[in-house]
Amino acid sequence: MGKMTREEDELKFLSEEYKKKPELFRRETFVDSPEFLETIGISYLQDDSLPKGYIKFLPYDFIVEEVSKDNEIQTVDVENFFSKNKPYSSKDPTIYSTVVKCELTTFEAVQRLSSYLNVDKNKIRFAGIKDKDAITSQLKSFRDTDIEKLKSFNSDKIFLKNTYSGKGTVEVGSLLGNRFTIFIRTDNSFNKKQFEKNLTSIKENGFINFFYSQRFGGPRFINWFWGMLILRGEYKNAVFSFLTSEGQREIPYFKKLRQKIKDNLENWDEIEKIIEPFPFALQNEIKVVKYLKKNPQDFVGALKQIPEQIQLWIFAYGSLLFNRKVSEYIRENKELPERLPLILSKDKNDWLPYFDFLTEDGIRSMPQKTLLPLPNVIWKKRFIKTREDVKIYNVKILPEGVAISFFLSKGCYATSFLSQLFQLMTGLPPKEISDKIIDTKEVLGEGSMKDLIEKFKGVVFSKSENIFEKFEKQE
Repeated sequence: MGKMTREEDELKFLSEEYKKKPELFRRETFVDSPEFLETIGISYLQDDSLPKGYIKFLPYDFIVEEVSKDNEIQTVDVENFFSKNKPYSSKDPTIYSTVVKCELTTFEAVQRLSSYLNVDKNKIRFAGIKDKDAITSQLKSFRDTDIEKLKSFNSDKIFLKNTYSGKGTVEVGSLLGNRFTIFIRTDNSFNKKQFEKNLTSIKENGFINFFYSQRFGGPRFINWFWGMLILRGEYKNAVFSFLTSEGQREIPYFKKLRQKIKDNLENWDEIEKIIEPFPFALQNEIKVVKYLKKNPQDFVGALKQIPEQIQLWIFAYGSLLFNRKVSEYIRENKELPERLPLILSKDKNDWLPYFDFLTEDGIRSMPQKTLLPLPNVIWKKRFIKTREDVKIYNVKILPEGVAISFFLSKGCYATSFLSQLFQLMTGLPPKEISDKIIDTKEVLGEGSMKDLIEKFKGVVFSKSENIFEKFEKQE
């Protein structure tokens, strides 16, 4: 098999653990019910009669293509490394390339690229964060990078294309939005007329622009809590909760592992041994524990080891407050303001809409002092529209489900839009869900994903497959 990647090595370890106690790897079907959505701040009275729709059965079911400010779509199509339309010159300071990834976070993809290229990850810039459980494409800029080395980059979950050169860099937020091509798998209870009625309503009135579940760090969905603790200045509690708190949708194996960490809390040598076999799944926990092993009481320093995560946690808490406030307006039949600010702004007026929630959460003033020890946290004034429009390109209803392509402005969640058409399902697929590979682009008359499916076939698993048993067979 050759040299294993850390992900493969981890999977091998988990496969052995699965053989010993398969009951600890028990999977469930998860429905984004009103009860679940309330845990991420979406608590208005919802219509639980919406049809159930399973998403992300395969990565090919969820395609995200970035649309740049000049309206250029960064497609997921398999193409040549160099662009046909834009030149490359070694005299230019910046290399631009469309990066297509499969089942990786944006940060994981950047880490793989920076490690191979031997450049600081800050030299690789991108406009926004893309879904992990999907196939996504976006423009990235590279500084201080050797073009031949970039061209020779080879990864099972990433490929680069349409590369050219120029000046400047890709800046955060420098996109119009994203084009989505999605297949939602349905069962026999799907009501076509009801779906079409709801879709027409959204076309006419837009959808409520909630921050959806991926903002809150699945499968645990509690990263907002760590952000809240940081804003309260409770750095130690934030670290301890990050390491030990069970997630809502974690499998029993990892819940038990976090209890084991809790039982050995502050014995950093022992905890390092517990999490060492998981360099991929627990990579951030490993960074924190390695630091605490050398600096046992420096919890601020431990948090500084994962700056991107800290930013996400605080943003997640701000997103939770936004969801709670929008839900409050709806429940009380008040007219929604067109926009609401997010916290993490130095303007105290941006905190006022959330005063009652902040007081309830033990945050009684703007916590600038609590963030001073964490210099990488970005303060930025930002307003979010409470209702957003969606541009529907095409929809087709098949016996297996619904194929749909649409455009959303930057910062909008496709799952938030879809959640107002379906009760979304993830986890172990129900038996009624089709396991057929659907070329959604072909179904919609928008090209084909044939080459893309072939490109990633070696690393793609459907959600109905037991990944540990499949890995053992490959061995």
